[in-house]
Amino acid sequence: MGKNALKLKSYAKINLYLNIGEKFDDGYHNIESIMQTIDLCDEIDLKKIDFPEIFIECNNPEVPIGNDSIVYKAVQLLMRNVNKGVSIFIKKSIPLASGLGGGSSNVATILIGICKLFDLNLDLSQLINIAKYFGMDIPFFLVRGTVLVCGRGEVILPLKPIFPPLPLILVNPGIKISTKWAYQLFDKLVHYKTEKTLNIEQFINKKEVIAPYEIYPIIYNSFQNVLCQEFSVIEQIIDKLKHLGAIMTCVSGSGATVYGIFNSMEENSYVYSKIKDEYPFVYSTSTIAAQDIFY
Repeated sequence: MGKNALKLKSYAKINLYLNIGEKFDDGYHNIESIMQTIDLCDEIDLKKIDFPEIFIECNNPEVPIGNDSIVYKAVQLLMRNVNKGVSIFIKKSIPLASGLGGGSSNVATILIGICKLFDLNLDLSQLINIAKYFGMDIPFFLVRGTVLVCGRGEVILPLKPIFPPLPLILVNPGIKISTKWAYQLFDKLVHYKTEKTLNIEQFINKKEVIAPYEIYPIIYNSFQNVLCQEFSVIEQIIDKLKHLGAIMTCVSGSGATVYGIFNSMEENSYVYSKIKDEYPFVYSTSTIAAQDIFY
């Protein structure tokens, strides 16, 4: 595409580690997480138009794209001083409300694309300040790769990439879980006891890549136990992936997607062939480093 249009990939994420701490007065929780980009993506088409309007379309009618949607408001804020408009088409592949961050990724990718399309002179810190106003996962998707996320989600520290990439099988049972509801359930059932603590320094001080064996011991999600209590199918998927040889399994984000880490992409392909028809969404993929994502 030429300078008046862009086609971008909007990547999903998993949480390799997610510990939920106490709730702040504003309703957000103090979290500590390692978030990781994966090679599953939506596609975003952006086109300039000659008059100051914003048009958004999506192939999935369940995606909110109206004037009250987060994506519309974020674009509107970013383009408030631009005397042109933009047409946006979102082609969804990432399941909705699945713990994979598709909506937040879309917003971040569109913000990056608009800056490129209209030559907006904004650095990363300025974009992050805009992004965190619309959602605490969005700043991560501006940085991408392997990232330590703290506080409400606005404190982000890029880490060295994981190498070799982790082969993953993603399984979603077709349950949509809103993040707000998941936190409400967590607050009701849990008293903020962490089962695993993260030695942050071991990742911050890395001079080279992070080896897979360094990641396995820290994989954890505070949501997992409460979601398994609420939805038995999630625990069944975890057991299924373990039975098929997964090195580690975990729920991503607020669920309901479960990922399994395998030894190789060949093993991934075999496991995918065994279970691809058993659940509404099964996907074979791997982690992806920030430097391998191009816009």
